[in-house]
Amino acid sequence: MASTDVSATEPPREDAIPETYAVRVTDEHVHVWEYRATVREPDGTWQFVETLEREDDPRLSLDYAEFTTGTADGHWVYSRDYGCELDCD
Repeated sequence: MASTDVSATEPPREDAIPETYAVRVTDEHVHVWEYRATVREPDGTWQFVETLEREDDPRLSLDYAEFTTGTADGHWVYSRDYGCELDCD
């Protein structure tokens, strides 16, 4: 089940391009963020999108993805595009 509760860990990348995505993958969750320009923040900021449970087997679609080196608590994937489907069997 997807959740819109804000994830505690914001993407560490500061040189992001507006309308791109950062996906944090951990053992239990997938946290999705989008870098958006707004009237308040014209240069852009990371905006939380959703959290997905790994046990729900989400299927992610990422274009031009860049993977970062993983750590003990997960890794980041940066992408120009993002799409998700949940296994609805």
